[in-house]
Amino acid sequence: MTRQQRLLMRMAIAIHERLHSKTTRDKCVALPAATWQRCETLNRKLQRATQRGWNVATNRLNHDLRLAVERLRLEVAELDHGLRPSGREDRIATVGDIYSDLVALHDEFEDVAFNLRQRTLSVTTEAIELDSVYLGPFEIRLDWTDLLEGHPSNYRVIAVDPKPAAANESVTHPHVQDEAVCEGDGHQPIRKALERGCLLDFFLIVANLLRTYNSGSPFVSLSDWHGVECADCGSTVCDDERWTCEKCETTVCGECYYNCPGCDGIFCNECTTRCEGCDDNHCSGCMKHCSRCDAELCQGCLNDNERCSDCHDQALEEEAEETESDGSSHSRDDADAPIQPHRVGQVAVPA
Repeated sequence: MTRQQRLLMRMAIAIHERLHSKTTRDKCVALPAATWQRCETLNRKLQRATQRGWNVATNRLNHDLRLAVERLRLEVAELDHGLRPSGREDRIATVGDIYSDLVALHDEFEDVAFNLRQRTLSVTTEAIELDSVYLGPFEIRLDWTDLLEGHPSNYRVIAVDPKPAAANESVTHPHVQDEAVCEGDGHQPIRKALERGCLLDFFLIVANLLRTYNSGSPFVSLSDWHGVECADCGSTVCDDERWTCEKCETTVCGECYYNCPGCDGIFCNECTTRCEGCDDNHCSGCMKHCSRCDAELCQGCLNDNERCSDCHDQALEEEAEETESDGSSHSRDDADAPIQPHRVGQVAVPA
């Protein structure tokens, strides 16, 4: 037996002993507190986005919350399953079965690594590309300390050459967030493979999940993978739904961009000003100041004299008062003028 074979046999014996020790040890209940906390956090964000009318952000948060609740449901189901008595001892893989799986892993994957001291076993997939989106290879690292308990927390999916989603760096694969994979229909097969010590089945199932794209339940969809974050609301904006501000060139989503009524240009919130006359948002190029009160208004709310309606009305009143004042002054001058004496046939006129 070669050195490599001896190491694999030692690994198989250690894993087998660990599996059997778990069947006789008292169960330690681990509640899904972290997942519950994530649900609470997402729910608070969803309520805030709904109250502020951020429709795109609301849809994204609602999607994330649904996935988190589904994960919570799976973890609670796993907890319930673990608490139920079962006769798993007779279904656990033998030392020979585990050894055969370890040998087979080297045939299925180019890179297989294990550490007896840390009790980890890992394989690395080939570089994965889904719908022309390059995601790179992934390491599937199993902690076989608790194969019968703690699932799905006892294995991680680590991006070797991370190509995360543009809007969320914790998502390295449409179905992987924070190194945890969304198992979906693979949950039960994965759990059973770990319970029985079927290591080859476990790694093949997870690797196939990574090679598959389910458009119904991604953390970030592939169509949004190279999208960017909306500068106003922070939601993910894919290429065909984003707008670019013509002034600062930031990206905004369809819910946040402003179409300037004056020039028909596209602008973000920061590059527009609300007209004090009509209450519409305009770009800075379409805004002017009233020549009298200096109020900022759009061109449509200023008259020909570059005045707002209030200043225009006030100017008319002042002109009317001035005209009336001039008329009264002429009347008083006529009344105070001396009367010249007149003769027969002559009309008295003021001097």
